[in-house]
Amino acid sequence: MKKSALVLTAVIAFAFVYSVSAMHHEEGAATQTAATQPTTQPATQPAMQHSKAMHPMGGMGGHSDADAHAKQMAAINDAVAVMVPTEGSSAHGTVRFHQTDDGVTITANIAGLDPGSTHAIHVHQFGDITGAHGKSAGGHYNPMSHDHGLPEQDARHAGDLGNLTADDEGNAHYEITVTNLSIAGLHNPVIGRGVIIHIQVDDGGQPTGNAGARIAMGVIGIAKGE
Repeated sequence: MKKSALVLTAVIAFAFVYSVSAMHHEEGAATQTAATQPTTQPATQPAMQHSKAMHPMGGMGGHSDADAHAKQMAAINDAVAVMVPTEGSSAHGTVRFHQTDDGVTITANIAGLDPGSTHAIHVHQFGDITGAHGKSAGGHYNPMSHDHGLPEQDARHAGDLGNLTADDEGNAHYEITVTNLSIAGLHNPVIGRGVIIHIQVDDGGQPTGNAGARIAMGVIGIAKGE
């Protein structure tokens, strides 16, 4: 009788161990299967949709935004520099820029000059007129690295605009159309740069025309237009 009880106990214990082992095996297989299955990430889809909505001109923006910005800038047809006197000078006025199919027409109206005097006018590299003598505007605007020249020379600084002459009352009106720059296009844009009027004439000499000190300065900004 005792032997039968021991045998029965051993059988029950073996069955229990077997069932526990089988359960662990099934759980491990299920875990491995889940780990190897591809997962979806629905949470990232709204973010992608939001990004596309933020850039309706195409995809994630990128070149489309840059192209749109370039078109906006190229559409600027009018700019103006309000000229203020440097320290010790009385020269002042405006220099206007108008983009046309033939180039850029530049019109300067300057007062406060010596009667009958002639003065160089140039676009300079920086739209910075914080210096009292205009030197913070840097040198001539010359993105093509040409030698200095007068307007009749094709190869010259993009900022070489020639000379203006005052009348008997010290007022100068000067107009020129040039093809070696643009207002805000891809070809030598002048928007944001400086305009300088010098005390002497630009004689075309190197490196900057021997025009002397700076008597008026301004920054080229977008104009309201007509």
